[in-house]
Amino acid sequence: MHMWPAVRRRVPGLQQLRDYPRRWLRADVLSALTIGAMLIPQGLAYAQIVGVRPAAGLYAGVAGMLAYALFGPSRHLIVGPEAGAAIISASALALVGSGADPARHASLAALLALLVGVVSLLGGLLKAGALADFLSKPILVGYINGAALIIIGSQLARLFGLERHANSFAGQVYEVGAGLSRVHVPTLLLGLGSIGVLVLLRRLLPRAPGPLILVVLTTVAGELFQLAHGGIKVVGTISAEPPAFGLPSVGFGDVRALLPAAFSLTLVNYASSVLTGRIFADKFRYRMDSNQEFLGQAAANLANAFTQGFPVTGSDSRTAVNATMGGRTQLVGVLASVVVLVFALFLTPLLRNLPMVALASIVIVAAVYLMDVPAIVGLWRVRPVEAVLAVVTMVGVVVLGILQGILIAVVLALGDLIRRAARPHDAVLGKKAGMPGYHDVERYAGAETIPGLIIYRFDAPLFFANARHLREEARALVAGSLAPVRWFLLDASAVFDLDITAAEGLEKLRREFEEEGVTLVIAEARAPLRRMLRRSGLAERLGPEHLHPTVEAAVRAFLEEQARAAGQPPHAAPPAPPTVH
Repeated sequence: MHMWPAVRRRVPGLQQLRDYPRRWLRADVLSALTIGAMLIPQGLAYAQIVGVRPAAGLYAGVAGMLAYALFGPSRHLIVGPEAGAAIISASALALVGSGADPARHASLAALLALLVGVVSLLGGLLKAGALADFLSKPILVGYINGAALIIIGSQLARLFGLERHANSFAGQVYEVGAGLSRVHVPTLLLGLGSIGVLVLLRRLLPRAPGPLILVVLTTVAGELFQLAHGGIKVVGTISAEPPAFGLPSVGFGDVRALLPAAFSLTLVNYASSVLTGRIFADKFRYRMDSNQEFLGQAAANLANAFTQGFPVTGSDSRTAVNATMGGRTQLVGVLASVVVLVFALFLTPLLRNLPMVALASIVIVAAVYLMDVPAIVGLWRVRPVEAVLAVVTMVGVVVLGILQGILIAVVLALGDLIRRAARPHDAVLGKKAGMPGYHDVERYAGAETIPGLIIYRFDAPLFFANARHLREEARALVAGSLAPVRWFLLDASAVFDLDITAAEGLEKLRREFEEEGVTLVIAEARAPLRRMLRRSGLAERLGPEHLHPTVEAAVRAFLEEQARAAGQPPHAAPPAPPTVH
């Protein structure tokens, strides 16, 4: 029992199984049947993109879902073959050049999965999940809307009965627009009808397994009316021999050639999966461990490497359908893998007449409901710059790709953070009758400053980007004061850090003020700031009498000093607390 907490942390699936409520079983089973029905044709299609035998896509889904169910932190994320990962994998394998040897090509695909798994494992062990902290809500919102558009774009050609050749969203839209004269009308009508059925089922019978009902209805229609003879594309005959187990047989040169692609693919897989997982974790109110997501991705890809598969990742479309169907735990992935495995081994003939456009309709409807445009509107109402960041993320993901779009958004977010830190909020403080403490004179009407004293609050850490700003503001306040200034009191309650550039800037300000007869005083310096003041020597040059624990204590010291200078008795206020050394 002493090892159980560690096992529970590293293998979340065991904890889910241990605490599983039986009332969730029906929804998980229905969701698993739908996910399995979706994965079968998608796995076949994505395997063809990678360039391996179609059945490898089925077994890649089985291995990925089983491994992630044990080690993945998300209760809703469905891992398996996905378009983005398949496209990146195909590009990487093309650069290596496996020639016309299908066996070598399959080994290279498995090697790429192995490398992605190893890099992901290192990310988890090194706790690189902190990268997810840079993925703010605007990035989450922008990503999910961009991913939804990519999903819709990938299915447009199939909806119109056309061949898809482009991989980019713009190219896919252009292909459909250019091919309108060649649209297969029966396929389009069946697709639109399928979308209508799904929307009606979702509104009228929200708990019904709409995608599964559609798969059954369209499969039966395909069999009865022989839709394939009318030009409607169907899944067709599938040959699905079980995979061989073992490590891929490749050389060191292949490892070196594929390693850069493995790093890129790991980042794309992680970013897209952790974003999708966090969205549904927030929606259903549970915690998702960002470090554990690396381990979940590692397990899924290593399992595929040992079963001669190819790189897999979280699927936005299947995850959205899972949530829509009411799936609650990773039991959905386990049961869906059983569905796919049983189908691959025994039941491949059953779906030979399933129209491909029915599956496209399921994916499109799931993607539409995945979009969250009101969230962007809400961001605009609260803080327009974050709404702009969400839109930039969305456009970047759609136009440039998932990784590039997210990286651009992160850079812009960091730029906005630096901009705000470089020009932070500040305030001149004064005393307001009837209110304890000192308050912003611009915000509180009636707050009055003390003659000869400027109390200035700086609401940010002091570092190279804002050190000059503080000096300029301080000099401007002293120069613009109507009464001669004797003390410039810096309220450092919000200054939790200080770098060497800022320390030198404060020293320059102290010397400039000293030449003008103004004393620089610091109050409410926190422990990290006091430590840096000592290390930089600034605390010694200021003098302990000019470092105070509170603004109130500093004000009393100022009033007492002014009283002594005027030859008056000390200020009647209680003695000031001891100064900070």
